[in-house]
Amino acid sequence: MSGPVRTAIAWYAAVQRLDVDVDVVPVDADLSSYDVVLAPLLHMVPDGLGERLESFVLQGGTLVTGVLSGRVDVDDNAFLTDVPGPLARVLGVRVDETDAQEPSLVNPVQLNGVTAEGSLVFDLIIPEGADVVGTYTADFYAGTAAVTRHRFGQGHAWYIGTMLDAAGLDAVLGSVVEEAGLTGSYARIDGVEATRRYKDGQRYLFLLNHGDREVRVPADMTGTDLITGSQVEAGAKLVLPATGVVVLRSDDV
Repeated sequence: MSGPVRTAIAWYAAVQRLDVDVDVVPVDADLSSYDVVLAPLLHMVPDGLGERLESFVLQGGTLVTGVLSGRVDVDDNAFLTDVPGPLARVLGVRVDETDAQEPSLVNPVQLNGVTAEGSLVFDLIIPEGADVVGTYTADFYAGTAAVTRHRFGQGHAWYIGTMLDAAGLDAVLGSVVEEAGLTGSYARIDGVEATRRYKDGQRYLFLLNHGDREVRVPADMTGTDLITGSQVEAGAKLVLPATGVVVLRSDDV
């Protein structure tokens, strides 16, 4: 599995643990209906994308991107500006240098009481309007910014300057999701995956227990259990056996 794919999966998994449904969209997608946009490893930035992301954040959206982003255009030509190129204004940072290391070498990152680990690539970030959220704690860049957050218009843009481990991604993306008010009812329940679908005025909730033990969780809506046919009231306990599933349908979208 390639590095970019592993990174995308790691970011997705961190958000999924917060019970947030994720859409995967192309770079030219309309972003107006979204509250948060995650753009890991946005290395290639097509013409106009920087301006569109600025507009998204100005109007109240939250953008999260990070290491190796904003480096080249669609012809793979490096931008003749400071990194991160057309993303610099919205992110409020300048990347002065990038340190690459063996995958086994880690640098602790301090994130508001959480100690995470960064690895592989380490951006040396110069804040230019952004606030420092996380700092490196080792090597010659100890004490410098590893994660930043920039207020831009009505929204915020985050920059993650290294490959954070699961604890680091949980801390950063957990803050992003919480600030946006998107944390789901089934957040941080080990082994439980929640997915929602909407069709013809009806809402469907799929709960999957990936673990090897029974789990009991409250229903976050009133509806019909499509497997047993029984009616379920909001707040009632749902029993998910090991590797089990519950599917609820509600007429109230």
